[in-house]
Amino acid sequence: MPIRWLHAVAAFLRLQWLRLRAEVAPGVKVAGRVWLPGTGRVAIGARARLSGPCAPIELRAEHTAELLLEDDVVVEDGCSIEATEQVRIGARSRLGAFCKVLDNHLHGGAGDFSRRPPGRPVVVEEDCIIGPHAILLPGAHVGRGSQVGPGTVVSKRIPPGSHFAGMPPILRSRT
Repeated sequence: MPIRWLHAVAAFLRLQWLRLRAEVAPGVKVAGRVWLPGTGRVAIGARARLSGPCAPIELRAEHTAELLLEDDVVVEDGCSIEATEQVRIGARSRLGAFCKVLDNHLHGGAGDFSRRPPGRPVVVEEDCIIGPHAILLPGAHVGRGSQVGPGTVVSKRIPPGSHFAGMPPILRSRT
């Protein structure tokens, strides 16, 4: 049996499993593992590509939450998207490897870990590029056509067409 044939069968089975857990439009491509814990609504638009051959992708939607990936979205290795209210990734947007998107801080202020604060929706509009290792926190809103640099943390609104980048960590040599 040719190896190519085995890869095609594996991709078909991954897509069928994904369809059992999420609303999947035609033309979606899945490479590698995709993890869908949670019981909320996950919708994946037409021609979206979930590319996780090196590290699994996590799409978590809690009980009443919505996680929406619109048409032609690309999600790369190791991305984690967690929704307790709503996360929407706009059409033709790209999430770089190991991005983290979450709409809830998962616990309150210092010392109070028993209560979960209310979630704040996260929106990435159309045609955006989110760089590798970027983190989108609750309430983040990335305007249409914007770019978020690698390793940048976003917690506010970014205007359309912007280039937003944080300060890279300082590399120190051991002495």
